[in-house]
Amino acid sequence: MSIDAEGVEQLAQLRREISHAEQALKALLAELACARSEKDLGSLHWLVLENERLYAALEAQNDRAAEEADSAHAALQDAIRISETDPLTQLPNRVVLWDRLAHDLDLARRRGTPLAVLYLDLDGFKSVNDRLGHEAGDQLLRHVARLLRTTLRASDTVCRMGGDEFVIVADDVQPPRLTRFVDKIARALGCPCMVGGEILIPEVSIGASSFPEDGDQPEVLVRRADENMYKVKRSRKDPSGPA
Repeated sequence: MSIDAEGVEQLAQLRREISHAEQALKALLAELACARSEKDLGSLHWLVLENERLYAALEAQNDRAAEEADSAHAALQDAIRISETDPLTQLPNRVVLWDRLAHDLDLARRRGTPLAVLYLDLDGFKSVNDRLGHEAGDQLLRHVARLLRTTLRASDTVCRMGGDEFVIVADDVQPPRLTRFVDKIARALGCPCMVGGEILIPEVSIGASSFPEDGDQPEVLVRRADENMYKVKRSRKDPSGPA
């Protein structure tokens, strides 16, 4: 009887030990699960941070690329502007002249409207350089350029060909109005101005050609206007000496 009781007690003790072991195992498994979960969360948090870092770096790179593209575009536009601008007068140069003239001539053909080309040359410009110096000559050219800008219409194009020569392209100027248009420019340029410490009254010889009467090609119209300008110059007496 005592043996059976002892056996029962041993069995009960064994069951208690098994129960404690199971509880300890459950606790250990719970700790392991929690540790694994925290590790996963830590890894996920690191991935989120890394993704944010990469996104910020990509955004910064895109901003730098956009700035560089803007700078390159601005530099290109500046280069184009410089290549098309006369540095002294800031007027468009002969490169722009041929492009604008070809464009306006094509437009005039399609619309069936006239187009005028004026060739301007300052009379006595050489004597201004000889008497007052090249700085005074440059000052006179800048003065003439400003007057041309303010006198002409927004749709007109005025370019400096070089030296003291300028070319104007004016659309939709009917032949009966062309003489008045030329006179208007001559009067505007003939206002007294201070150059090199002296008061000068600029004089200009202007020759004109018209589309379609005088030609239908840019080179022809400019050449005809140039020829007509020299006819005007030869027909006038220039008190300042040769141009």
